[in-house]
Amino acid sequence: MNTPIYDPYVTLPFHGYRSPGSFQPETYPSLMHFIESEKYRGVDDSYSRYLLTLTNHDDFLFETAGVAQGVRRADWETIKLPMIRAGMWMQLVQHQEALADSLLQPGCTTSVSLVTQVAEQIYNRLHKASHEDGEQLRRVILTGDRSVCDESIFGLFDQIFANRLPDEIYLAAEEGVSRLAEQYCIQRYIPARLFGFTGIQVGQAAANALAKGTHVFSISDSDQSDSAFAESVLEMAAAAGKPSHRIKWSAQ
Repeated sequence: MNTPIYDPYVTLPFHGYRSPGSFQPETYPSLMHFIESEKYRGVDDSYSRYLLTLTNHDDFLFETAGVAQGVRRADWETIKLPMIRAGMWMQLVQHQEALADSLLQPGCTTSVSLVTQVAEQIYNRLHKASHEDGEQLRRVILTGDRSVCDESIFGLFDQIFANRLPDEIYLAAEEGVSRLAEQYCIQRYIPARLFGFTGIQVGQAAANALAKGTHVFSISDSDQSDSAFAESVLEMAAAAGKPSHRIKWSAQ
């Protein structure tokens, strides 16, 4: 039997996190584009975005060889393993068919040792989710008021996920709780998926999120959120019998 092989440099674009001030998620041409660009998040965001424009393989390799690169983030050694996992997970869920013979197989190897290590971790997690009771994937829809802008809400997120981090967090493409939840995902490198919509499509966006979402947490300072998405997804979750919670919270 041939050993399954995954190439982290292969062009297989996927959507990831948003850049500050943008409603659209970044598109990463390959996993290595994600990895290299994350080296400079919060340190040199313009250079981080520049790397994503290098779609020629040789140009990308030359640029990331280290000769011309700037100073990477100070916490790189600490965050690189969970960061690789988040990127690989987001690419995998968006390209399951293309990666079925590599990342979805046991013993998958790559040209980068850390990437190989992460591939094994993800395979083991998916295998456990499919074969062990109580280990099903946890895809959390985290939503709430659009008016929230206080990062102290991160403490509430920590409480929600104190016992177990989700495998993925689903977010609406709007400000407030959703934007802060995305920042939380980036800080902890939790895979995120963004659901965009216009005013008339909010119900469909909520339905799309709930189709695979397993839990809903909606955060507001009253009995009704100012987010139509939050209200729609709570109502649909209750009708579908999925765990859903409205959490009262306001900035101190």
